[in-house]
Amino acid sequence: MRRVVSSLAMLIGIVLLPSAVFAQGTLTGTVKDASGAVLPGVTVEAASPVLIEKTRAVVSDGTGQYRIVDLRPGTYSVTFTLPGFNTVKRDGVEVSGSAVISISAEMKVGAVEETITVTGETPIVDVQNVTKERVLTNEVINTLPTGRLYQSLGSLVPGVSGGGANDLIGGAAGDTMTNLSAHGSSGGDMRITVNGVTIATLQAGGSMGMATPDPNSASEVTIDTAGVDASLATGGPRINFIPKDGGNTFKATAFFNGSSEGMSSNNFTDRVKAAGLTTNGGIKNNYDLNPAFGGPLQKDKIWYWITARDTVANQYVGGMFYNANANNNNAWTYVPTTDRAHNDSTFKDAQGRFTVQATPRNKIAVTWDQQTRCQCPMYISAIRDPEAANDRRSPTQRLLQADYSAPVTSRLLLEAVLLHRTERWGNMPPALEGYLSGSAPGMISVTDQGGAIANLQYRGTPTYNNNWVPNFFYRTAVQYVTGAHSVKVGFNDVPGKLQTTTVQYQPLSYRFNSSSLNGGFLPNQLTQYALNPFELKQDQYHDLGLYAQDRWTLHRLTLNYGLRYDWYKSGFPDQQAGPAVYAPTRNLSCAVDTTWCQHDNLNWKDIEPRFGLVYDLSGNGKTALRATANKYLNGQGLNGLGSSPNPTNLLTTSTTRTWTDKNGNFIPDCVITNLAANGECGAVAATTFGSSGAASTFDPNLMTGWGHRNNNWEFSAGVQRELMPRLSIDIAYFRRVFSNFQVTDNTLVTSADYTAYSVAAPTDSRLPSDVSGAVQTGFFDLNPNKLGLSQSYNTLSDNYGKQISHWDGMDFTFNARLSNGILLQGGASIGRSLTDNCDVVAHLDNPSQRFCRVVQPLGATAQYKVNGSYTIPKITVRVSGAFQSLPGPALSASWVATSAQIQPSLGRALTGATSATLALIAPNTLYGERLNQVDLRFGKLVKFGRTRTSFNVDLYNALNVDTILTTNNTFNPAIAAGAAGAWQQAQSILLPRFLKLGLQFDF
Repeated sequence: MRRVVSSLAMLIGIVLLPSAVFAQGTLTGTVKDASGAVLPGVTVEAASPVLIEKTRAVVSDGTGQYRIVDLRPGTYSVTFTLPGFNTVKRDGVEVSGSAVISISAEMKVGAVEETITVTGETPIVDVQNVTKERVLTNEVINTLPTGRLYQSLGSLVPGVSGGGANDLIGGAAGDTMTNLSAHGSSGGDMRITVNGVTIATLQAGGSMGMATPDPNSASEVTIDTAGVDASLATGGPRINFIPKDGGNTFKATAFFNGSSEGMSSNNFTDRVKAAGLTTNGGIKNNYDLNPAFGGPLQKDKIWYWITARDTVANQYVGGMFYNANANNNNAWTYVPTTDRAHNDSTFKDAQGRFTVQATPRNKIAVTWDQQTRCQCPMYISAIRDPEAANDRRSPTQRLLQADYSAPVTSRLLLEAVLLHRTERWGNMPPALEGYLSGSAPGMISVTDQGGAIANLQYRGTPTYNNNWVPNFFYRTAVQYVTGAHSVKVGFNDVPGKLQTTTVQYQPLSYRFNSSSLNGGFLPNQLTQYALNPFELKQDQYHDLGLYAQDRWTLHRLTLNYGLRYDWYKSGFPDQQAGPAVYAPTRNLSCAVDTTWCQHDNLNWKDIEPRFGLVYDLSGNGKTALRATANKYLNGQGLNGLGSSPNPTNLLTTSTTRTWTDKNGNFIPDCVITNLAANGECGAVAATTFGSSGAASTFDPNLMTGWGHRNNNWEFSAGVQRELMPRLSIDIAYFRRVFSNFQVTDNTLVTSADYTAYSVAAPTDSRLPSDVSGAVQTGFFDLNPNKLGLSQSYNTLSDNYGKQISHWDGMDFTFNARLSNGILLQGGASIGRSLTDNCDVVAHLDNPSQRFCRVVQPLGATAQYKVNGSYTIPKITVRVSGAFQSLPGPALSASWVATSAQIQPSLGRALTGATSATLALIAPNTLYGERLNQVDLRFGKLVKFGRTRTSFNVDLYNALNVDTILTTNNTFNPAIAAGAAGAWQQAQSILLPRFLKLGLQFDF
């Protein structure tokens, strides 16, 4: 089968050559004569400076309809000609995104040389397209106070949620590994694309990576959040950067802004001090330098566009300081200095794109994009000190892309793309600035459960890694267009590989409990590892999709329907796992023991229908009724099920055991390679540690077959209405239903091997009334005779019972592009999720049904967003801003209950542990305080000749609110409310108001 698919791909590649024109605008309409009769055979030309071929022409069909597809963003003139009739011309038609713009014409009998120019606003309501899309032009991106990263641009859209939402202006925009979701979608379903080609790594479900598109390389950015087409398998947000090609006139643009610690205010109020935050975070310094230029190498023949970007974002971490005992092997306590810890990020990017009109019908474009990044250090937080952080280094992010397109005839369009992506990245030991030349990677990591900072990790981190991820992306498509129909068939595939080398300098980590409950500093658990040397190799053979889709207009009704076939196949090459300090006899390789090897992995096949309809209610293009029903697949890459069945991953490489440090020397006085209880160490939690036995098995029906991949159905219905020229509102309902859930069952243990117990929760007024001081039931503890027995069986939940997960919600949005220069967009999104796996967990090894059904409170995750701009005419000052009201963080209450507290109900001590961490409140039912944030930009516009310069002043968190963003979710009743280490102790707040100075230059 692989050979057949490869041959098919090669054949299509030979016929079509490599390239891409993706999801760009469409002009359509109907041509009639003065009597209202349709006119077939009318030549319709769309002309614009953004087209290197200058014009694109089609002929109206027998119904008088025409359709010009795949138009690049820009302003067009549309000309209608037919012998014996007046020529009709429509100027100033704005094409953006994947919108279908209806421009109709009435032609009168007259002299051929007479041209009638018709004026009118570009329609704002799309009466043919079902995709819910937000378009951000260059003007919008340069105007609004954003960090100019995909996550900050995506966060402008109502219904989109995820990381970085509160950092629109880019104060802390260092980590671009950020997932966004929309209308209940999984974060792994997001796709970041350039000209429709995903640029994500093969990790993280294929949703993202450390490659970041440059906004100055894009003519516009489109953000699709619902009803996305069949060109890709997933249904999460799609953020597409449509590249600039250059033009017949030399142009240049440059964006710069920056800030420093001295340009920041202070929102470290008494309120947050009382909530337990010891110090606030804040910016250290940041800047963004982003020039670009381009033009013709040969007029109407060869264009170029060159960009570069250099960014720095360094940020202090609230409540965290450098450790005075850093790299001191004899010191086991965290002693904060007065030096504030900070996460730092640098990013550099250079790219060039060359577009060639090789012949009148053949266009080729090539792009080279080279990026490098160092987030050094990264992961420092209110509960993780700098020693325990990482340097995330990415010396190589390279994207090579070749595009080709050819309008073979006025009705037949060929397109294709080839992208080669190379990624090298790793989490490395950090260099501690100002203390030592580098951290000591052999330090034993410590996590302190009950100290002043709950669950503080310090002294080191257990493992580091180095990753090599090359891949290719192929896409081809053929589109046949008539006036009423637009049929497209296409193919895409993504082969690649992942090699991960785990580096471990210290095979032990400790857990302490220094809370006042036990009166002192007490080691209670250690974790031992068998990782170094350790290499993981994985191959993605195919992420293949074949699709066909059609758009058919019947009077006022437009049908959008399609069908997609997906085949995902992955496997593992030969690999080995040698001995380690605590696994001295392990020596596995495919050459020595072929029974250990497993070369085949995932082999899924799926069919996904896509269907949508749009009805022009009034027939004048001002009201559109929409409905969709689409099946999507969850994102998959070489992680999750793409990685967990790897024979190397199936080895048990870490295990915990209780530890009582009787002599207080902080050394486990036991034979650690002895897995049974001995000396100061209890028995290990996993008896398969260090052996060649697989810790997990996988049901073939989970890994292979038709229709077994995680998927979801998205349903939507809504109405869009133009209230006045350039102002519309949109109201829509969404429902997303998930299926094919993975469950894990320990086959060596049954529900009869657990003993139920209950325990009285601590009294706290902040807990729900049915929890505070009340007896909590539904907890289970493994019986002692089953300690260490573990054999995980992974399968589909349907084999155990019915599992339910769905999301329902509504969006209320508006879009205003008024003629007086006002741009205003935004709206509200409200929804809730329901999950229920009670029927499933009742049949698993651990029979606990606690919180097996969770219904989110309606409105708990509601969001409200408004952004816009206005230029004050007389003084040419542009004012822009973004307001967002977002839900607070989901709260939990993890209570560390001791064995003594549990024993009266359990009737014995806990098995293999001195305590149990118990969840007191259901997930996603209790939330922290809502974030209400305003960011502003004031720009003075100066024009001189062909140049336009905007001198900008940005205000992040203009109202200087002190909203608490993260809290301590460990419930420790031994520490008073509001004190350090207490439940809901503030761990971070919104960055204080700070000022950024910048300029935008255009030539």
